[in-house]
Amino acid sequence: MEISTKPDRTYSTTPLTRIIGDYDPLLFWPVLGMFIIIVIAGLFFPDAMGETLSGTRNFLLFNFSWAFLLGVGATLCFAVYLIFSPYADLKLGKEEDVPEFSFVAWVAMLFSCGLGIGFVFFAVSEPLTHLYQSSHVVDTSTAGTMNGVPRAVHLAIFDWGLHAWALFAVGGWAIAFPAYRLGLPLNIGTGLYGILGDKCTTSLWGKLADGLGVLGTVGGNAASIGLGVASISFGLHTVFGLDLGNTGKAGIMLVIIVAYVWSAASGVEKGIKFLSLINLCLASTVVMILLFFGNAPTQYLLNLLTQEIGEYFSGLITMTFWSDAGNVEQRDWLGWWVIFNWLWWISYIPFCGGFIARISKGRTLKEFVLGVLITPLFLTIIWFTVWGGSAAYTDVTGVAPLWDGVQNNFEAGIYMLLDTVKGGWWLSLIILINMTIFAVTTADSASFFASMQMSRGNRNPKIAMRLLWGLAIGVTGLIFQLFGGFKAIKSLAIVVGFPFFFVSIAFMVSVYKMLRAAKAGKL
Repeated sequence: MEISTKPDRTYSTTPLTRIIGDYDPLLFWPVLGMFIIIVIAGLFFPDAMGETLSGTRNFLLFNFSWAFLLGVGATLCFAVYLIFSPYADLKLGKEEDVPEFSFVAWVAMLFSCGLGIGFVFFAVSEPLTHLYQSSHVVDTSTAGTMNGVPRAVHLAIFDWGLHAWALFAVGGWAIAFPAYRLGLPLNIGTGLYGILGDKCTTSLWGKLADGLGVLGTVGGNAASIGLGVASISFGLHTVFGLDLGNTGKAGIMLVIIVAYVWSAASGVEKGIKFLSLINLCLASTVVMILLFFGNAPTQYLLNLLTQEIGEYFSGLITMTFWSDAGNVEQRDWLGWWVIFNWLWWISYIPFCGGFIARISKGRTLKEFVLGVLITPLFLTIIWFTVWGGSAAYTDVTGVAPLWDGVQNNFEAGIYMLLDTVKGGWWLSLIILINMTIFAVTTADSASFFASMQMSRGNRNPKIAMRLLWGLAIGVTGLIFQLFGGFKAIKSLAIVVGFPFFFVSIAFMVSVYKMLRAAKAGKL
């Protein structure tokens, strides 16, 4: 296999390239044009856009859920295999390379890029939804009771656990391994090097992977930003009594963009790293306060935490492939939660996988996969056990009707719970700050990666290019939040994630072939 270590950097200098830098016109204009069409359709034809998205979403959910379950399950199995494989000692980069970031900083950036907004947004609302509506809880006749709480929290952990991070780990390694080993650009198409060889960045298939990756990155993160704007808006109402309409939400987006520009100007080493560490500290502080001073007894939450660890691992295989086959017609819950999450995570593979690749140089395959899988998993178990257990206890015991609030306003749950805790105003303020920083780091990280794709794999794309794609993410998310709400945002994530599902399967084949070649000294 012949190796080309440098992409073609020949390009003409024009007024546009002086502003946004070198870019790939075959990728840049079609993708940008598609998002302009989406924005125009969302603004002027919201009903038609909504019907198209919901129709596509329903077709995918109720015809191909089995394929998504098998594909994501296979990815998790493959990621676990990599840890114990003969290739586990291979390094991301050259043998002399060492990690650029400390383990704590690395974990903090993983936390902010992969969990971020959704982690806070769904902390209370998702466990409560599972407690009252999940097929698993309903089938055991424990809906809305304390007996149903362990399963409800388990389901939230399952949605945010190993499967998402297995997708990111495989995608991240696929992109990073040939990039750091051969000097190839950090493009999504580079992840197909094991299949396409030198043509991975120039062939039609490579360009298609790049384009689908940017669509997934912008669409998936637009969904997150849309949720973030909704939560920040509700938080401002809770903390400061501000009632914000559509103009106010647009103002929130403007503030996020300004903060994001500052972060972008600071670079990964300062901006994203600094904000990610703040986020980790803030989130940890609130969790500890809830654990020891919240409504739910500390002993109960610790017992629940212990049980959740056992239930998660003991039920991992069964839950991975559970497809509601006990019913001839699949019920809504599987599609609206599990498959929604799987496709949302798949839309995040380019962004999270690529961003993890950017910050993971110098780590071995075993260290990389273990770090990407296990550390976020245990953060997830702690997070949803404390938040979900506290919310369920508060609701079921009658301290506050959280479920009623969540049904009316999905973003209300976390603030309603904190309102019942001593010092709740200050805790709500912390969560509001936390959510705002998450929105900034999400826009910064996602636009950084999208810009790398557009800039022919340049690992430090120009700020103007990053600002452009940050705007694309923010405006798309805002439009779907304003005109469609939570359901429209979920539909957007599902639809943009579907095409990249096929690339995620190809990544596994590519990784395996690259590892075999590297072990044999051919790469």
